[in-house]
Amino acid sequence: MIIKSMNIQNYRPYKDPKPIKFANGDKNITIVEGRNDAGKTSFINAITWCLYDREPFRDEGLEDRCNKLAIKEANINDKIVVKVEILMEDNAGNDVQIIREQSFTKTGNLTANKDSESTFSIYVEKDGNSTREINPEKYIETNLPNSLQEYFIFTGEKLTQFLNKEEDFVKKGVHTLYQLDLLDNVHDQAKRWEQYYRGQFRTINPQLAMLKEELSNFEESQINDQNTLEENKKSIESFQLAINNLYAQLNSYGGNVDEIRADIKKTEDDMTSLKYDLKDEQDKYASLIFKNFSKIFSYELLKKLEYWEDFESHSDDEEFIPFAVKDLKKLLKRNECVCGNEIKEGSESYNNIQYLINYLENNSNGKKISIEDEISNLLLLSRNIISRYPKDFGSELDNSAQKMAEIEADLNQKEVLLNRLNLRLKHLDIEEIDEINAKIENYDDMITSLKEENGVLKDNLDAYPKLINEYQEEIEKAEGEESKKNEFNKKMEFCKDIKNISKTLYNELSVKIYQDLGEKVTESYKTIHWKSDYQRVIVDQDFNVTIEKTDGDIVSASDPSTGSRNVLALTFIAALNSLSGFILPLVLDTPIASLDNQMRSDVAKYLPIYMEGKQMILLVMNSEYTGDFKLNIKPYVGEQYRLDYTGDEGNGKTIIDVLED
Repeated sequence: MIIKSMNIQNYRPYKDPKPIKFANGDKNITIVEGRNDAGKTSFINAITWCLYDREPFRDEGLEDRCNKLAIKEANINDKIVVKVEILMEDNAGNDVQIIREQSFTKTGNLTANKDSESTFSIYVEKDGNSTREINPEKYIETNLPNSLQEYFIFTGEKLTQFLNKEEDFVKKGVHTLYQLDLLDNVHDQAKRWEQYYRGQFRTINPQLAMLKEELSNFEESQINDQNTLEENKKSIESFQLAINNLYAQLNSYGGNVDEIRADIKKTEDDMTSLKYDLKDEQDKYASLIFKNFSKIFSYELLKKLEYWEDFESHSDDEEFIPFAVKDLKKLLKRNECVCGNEIKEGSESYNNIQYLINYLENNSNGKKISIEDEISNLLLLSRNIISRYPKDFGSELDNSAQKMAEIEADLNQKEVLLNRLNLRLKHLDIEEIDEINAKIENYDDMITSLKEENGVLKDNLDAYPKLINEYQEEIEKAEGEESKKNEFNKKMEFCKDIKNISKTLYNELSVKIYQDLGEKVTESYKTIHWKSDYQRVIVDQDFNVTIEKTDGDIVSASDPSTGSRNVLALTFIAALNSLSGFILPLVLDTPIASLDNQMRSDVAKYLPIYMEGKQMILLVMNSEYTGDFKLNIKPYVGEQYRLDYTGDEGNGKTIIDVLED
């Protein structure tokens, strides 16, 4: 059905009645322009109130239904009639006049009480005769049911929520507009009758009825598990394709980040280990030096002391000179120190020894001063130290130094390798690659989960034939004894056939619908939407909506921005409307408010094409009906009006004028 005209009287901001004609045919769009609070929302509420006695697009209790100015101008106890009249054309081309009115009585300056609930009348004109419908509510429910209202009247807010998974608008819309709910009803009704006959059957042979019920449950579970298995396989293929696309992206980056990171970690661990080895070797080297320090630096002197006895045996025999003085004089006589250094006459060393000789001779008092014991002790100590001196000390020291050099060389090589790895990592887009890896991991998890579920399903499907066969054998045995139950059995089989046929038909229609819907929405969405990173719109068999991006990622339909979601919702609504079997007007209140100028221009250019032959009523703000949007949509506009609110807020009226170009 299409709307030909509407007349509003005393309904909310609308006071004076004025017929509004709506466009149809080649120029099928009607524009209703108005600024905020001019009455656009009340305009669409007038339509739903007239048809369904509902005002879904307003807050309950916000204001009275009766126009305030009409109340003000009336006298106390005067009757004020609120009336909305819509003239429609049914699918057969007959005029249908729909009238809803409600009477109010003025009780105060700006108050009025309703006299009763609204009255509803419908007149259908056929062959020049007007006939009043006896049951107007039934007529509306048959020709324009209330369940359809959600799919031909939209506000901007409802557009934004249209694709919310929680609201389930798409699935409900498909079921309603394509009448899939009728097949659901047939399936449910057949199931109820089957259960009824099974109950009757049970009273005759409880065991046989129980067997048939359990067999039916197994058969139904088998079908459900098989369908779930097939759907899971399709999902796995889809996810695997997405993973392959993501791996292709990774390969284009020229390196595997995880492998490079693993090499860096291994190199850093190797360097840490080498540093510990170097520290141990350095400690060993230092310990070797410190431990033998006294031996190294006293060795030559101690070796000289070994020759003291030999020096003493070759000296002159001078009994009257004390041992120490005698020995010192030997040094001066030979002009050579015990250590082998030359002692020249007149040198500082020579003078010092001479001074010592004089001192000893002057202070001996006839006593023999000897350092023989000390020399003996030193010689003994010297021999002990020399005996402990490591003969391979130099070799050990060289080996330790060589090992340290080798470790340092390994460290240098590892450092060069580490720098190269870090340089390779630096030139990769780490954040993007990490994001891709996270997506791959997520898809892998989902595939793993589905494969686990498929394993259980396959086990079930393998077990079903044996179980079903056992039950069938039991049933055949029981049926042989219960021939009286044939009548009920045939009825149950008939109900089962109806149930299976309706389910099969539902599935086949669903596949056709969701495929056609996905293709049509993808085509229109990609045409209208400027972004090129959306590949296609996916509608699955349960009518869940997702979007596949060009990078293979699959995101929720609520993922894009508000403006993009509204464009997607518009394309869905247009597709549902054009593909359904109903002839419906499409009423949209401020559908482009959240769109930028380019999107508005594209909506104006392409939406009328996708809605060709379908009546559209667009309520827009004056700031929206301008520029490229107005220019592109103008060729399809047959009627246009402006809403202006005059008077005090809440105490004035909305005037409807024809909008001139």
